[in-house]
Amino acid sequence: MKPYSNKIKIMKVSAIIIAAIILLGTGVQAPARAASKWYQYYEKGLEYHKNGQWQRALYEFKASASLEFEEHEKKRTYGMHFVKYFPHRYMADCYYNLGDSQNASQELELSLAFQPSKEGNDLKAKIGAGPALVTQTPPIVAPSFDDKKHQEEMEKLQKEKDALAKMKEDERAQQEKKIAQLEEKLRKEQENRKDKYYSTYDKVPTGALTYDPNKVTQVGSRLSVAVMKFSHSGEARDASDDVLNELVTSLYSLGGRFNIIEREKMEKIVEEQMRSQSGLIDEKTAIKAGKVAGVDAVLVGNISTSADGSVKIWGRLINTETGKLITAQDAYTPSASLDDISRACLDLSIKIYNDLPLVEGYVINIEPNETILLDLGRDKHMKPDMQCVVYREGEKIKHPITGEIAYVKKIYLGEAVLTQIQETSSEATVIIKGEGEKIGVGDKVVIK
Repeated sequence: MKPYSNKIKIMKVSAIIIAAIILLGTGVQAPARAASKWYQYYEKGLEYHKNGQWQRALYEFKASASLEFEEHEKKRTYGMHFVKYFPHRYMADCYYNLGDSQNASQELELSLAFQPSKEGNDLKAKIGAGPALVTQTPPIVAPSFDDKKHQEEMEKLQKEKDALAKMKEDERAQQEKKIAQLEEKLRKEQENRKDKYYSTYDKVPTGALTYDPNKVTQVGSRLSVAVMKFSHSGEARDASDDVLNELVTSLYSLGGRFNIIEREKMEKIVEEQMRSQSGLIDEKTAIKAGKVAGVDAVLVGNISTSADGSVKIWGRLINTETGKLITAQDAYTPSASLDDISRACLDLSIKIYNDLPLVEGYVINIEPNETILLDLGRDKHMKPDMQCVVYREGEKIKHPITGEIAYVKKIYLGEAVLTQIQETSSEATVIIKGEGEKIGVGDKVVIK
C-alpha cells in the first residue's frame, strides 16, 4: 500500500502546482490586498522625484515618513536588503522646488539633525540662496487677499483716512467710528477666509472645499483611485476623452485628498488583460482592473450629450474590495466645449471630495469575525464602504537639537472597510492586517 500512497501524494502536489499556475496565468488576485510597506512608498517617491513630479513625490515621502520617521544611512527594508533612507531631505527638496522655502527649511533641519550629509548641506545652501523657479502648482496655501472686491474696500478705507485729517473736530469722532467699523469688517473677512480650505488647483472657488487633508493625520497613503473612461451616449460629440483627462487633473489637484493612479498605467492593464470586444469598459471589468492595479476604488460613469450641446456627467466611486458603491455624484454643463467640460469635471470632483470627509476616531470594541466598532457614525458623515487605516501611537521622538517632541510614531495595524453605520458609531470589517501587534480597544483610526 505504501507505493500507492506515495503515488496519491505526488498526484495531489502536482494538482496544487497546476492550479497555482492557472491562477497566476489568469491574474486571479488574493481577496485582500497586501499592506503597503514604508519602503514601497519611499521607492515611489524616489521615482516621482527623479522625474521632477514634486507634488506626487511629496505625497509618497509623507506616507513613508508616517510609518517610518527616522532617517538613516543604512535602513533595513526586509531580510538583508538595506537602503539609504532620507524622506525628510527629499521632502525638503520637493518643498523647495514647489516654492515653499519655509517647509523646506523645517524638513531639512530635521534631516540634518537625524543624519548629517553632504547632500543635505548642499540643499541647505541652495535653499538659503533663494526660492526655486516653481515648475508645478504649489501646495495648499491660503491665497493672498488681494482680490478685486477686497482691494476696493482697502482703497476706500485709505481714502476715508486721508479725508479724516481734513475734517473738523466735531465730525472727526463720527468718522473715526465709521473707519473703525470698516477696519473690523475687513479684519473679520480676512479671518473668515483663513478658515476656508484651498486646493492646489487655482480654478477651485474659494470655500468650495469643506476640509483640509493636510490637517488630518496621515498613516500610509490616502485613498487610491483609478479613473476609468466613461461611457458615452447622445447625439453630440463624444466627450469621454475630455472628461477622463479633466477628472484625473481635478481629482489629483484637490490638495492631496486622493492618490490618483496614472492613466497610462490603467490603460495598459485594461488593454493587456480586460478590455471587452466592444472597446468599452463595463463596471465589473473596471472593478477587476482596479484590483489588479491594487487601487482602493475606481471612478466609473457615463456622459450624456444632447442635441442642443448640453452635457450631463454621472460619476460613481466603487470600492474594489467589496464591489459596492461609495458615492455617486453628477454635474451639468450647457455645452461640450473644453472649458465647460473642465468646469463640470471640477464640480463633480468637488462633490466627490466633500462627500468623503477625512475623519479621525477610535476603536471602541472588538467583535468576532474580524469586526471592530468605531466611534464614527452618520454624525461624522460616514457611509458604508468607506475605508479607514487603524494605527497605534508609539514612541515620541524628540528633536535632537531643540528637545521638543517632533513626531509621534504611528504603528500601522491594518485597514478596514465600514459596513454598518449608526448615528454615532459604525461597524467595520478588517480587510488588511498589519504585521505584529493586533488591533485593540483604544487604537486610533483615520478615514482613508
